Parts: sequence; C-alpha cells; structure tokens
Amino acid sequence: MGRKKTIKTIDELLENSKTDQQPQEENLVKKTCRELGITQKELAERLGVTQRTITNWINGTIEIPVMAINLIEMFHLERNYIQLQTTLSIFMEKQIQPR
Repeated sequence: MGRKKTIKTIDELLENSKTDQQPQEENLVKKTCRELGITQKELAERLGVTQRTITNWINGTIEIPVMAINLIEMFHLERNYIQLQTTLSIFMEKQIQPR
C-alpha cells in the first residue's frame, strides 16, 4: 500500500509540474472585455449583472453561470458578424467601381 501511495504522490507531482509549466488560461471575462474593446462595467451592463458580480467571476469567487457564458459567446458572434458585414461591404464597393 505504501508504494502505491508514493507512486500516486509522484504522479500527482508530475501532473502539477505540467500544469505549472503551461501558460494559465486567461479569464473568460477579461478575455471578452479585451477582445470586444469594452470595460468590465460595460460588460456587466450588457449582461444585466452588477459590476461586483463581474469581479466575483474574475476572481473565481462565483462560477460564471452557463446563461452568461452563452451570452458572452453571442457577443463574440455578433462582433464577428459585424466585422464580416464590414469586410463584405468594402469588398463589394471595390468590385463595383469601374477599373
């Protein structure tokens, strides 16, 4: 039994060292604010939550509810859609202009 416990402990140490070496994943809230170019306060307003809730999500005090994650994903889709529309519009303008 003692040997298995030691091996398990070594395995745990190896696993922990792997995760310590990997870059830590950026918090979803911070990443979203950065990618959308909005503040945490603006994100709170868009999600209909308090700024304190956003802070708790960032700190990991409260787990981000699935509904909020889904809304955040929709914000990203909306941004991508707007970017695509803009790109297509520019492309179409260039195609229509006589050469």
